[in-house]
Amino acid sequence: VVAKEQTTIVTDGKQQEAIEARISQIRKEAENADTDFDKDKATERVAALGGGIARIKVGAATETELKDKKLRYEDALNSVDSAREMGIVPGGGACLAHLQATMRDELIDAMDSDDEVQGALILINAMSAPCMQVAENAGIEGAVVLSKVQAMCDEQGFGHGWDASKGDYCNLMERGVIDPAKVTINAIENSASVAGLVLTTECLVTEIPIEMTDEQMQAAFDTQGMAAGMGPGIPGM
Repeated sequence: VVAKEQTTIVTDGKQQEAIEARISQIRKEAENADTDFDKDKATERVAALGGGIARIKVGAATETELKDKKLRYEDALNSVDSAREMGIVPGGGACLAHLQATMRDELIDAMDSDDEVQGALILINAMSAPCMQVAENAGIEGAVVLSKVQAMCDEQGFGHGWDASKGDYCNLMERGVIDPAKVTINAIENSASVAGLVLTTECLVTEIPIEMTDEQMQAAFDTQGMAAGMGPGIPGM
């Protein structure tokens, strides 16, 4: 069946061995692919041939809500793909907090020069920031949470941390508070890249925060609410 954007081949099931052989060949090609684009396309072809494709239909009352839901679904799918590729780690910044406490000497010993050691120290010291920020976003003292999380990791092993949604300390892996390992790695790499760029340019442009009174904050909130309520609806409604 040939359509505008896709072609569907209907068989009687006798070609299953040939299909499996083709799937195996595509998977080998994906392993040797040079770019992520080629790997993604190969994965899509394997899913299509193996019948492993699902269609998610997203509906909403307004176009703004629809876009927000679509972005959430896309983020969820990307997270699952990342987790399948490289596994998962405890969330809430606990993974980096544990690494900061346990791998400091190992990371420093792996450096070849004093300059690299200084760079490693900067990175190691920054590993506590995500855990502290999660706590502070929930209204808790970040340094206190970090100290407790690192102590738990030392006493009870990797995977323990602070669950911001429940407000208690637990085994994050068992509770399902997790992050894809690839996302954590990319966060470290991107942060280091930005920091290097700032050091190279020797300048940083920031926006000076403006302190607003309660009346000004309420007025700004009301204005945003009115703008959202006047947004365009879904065509045809």
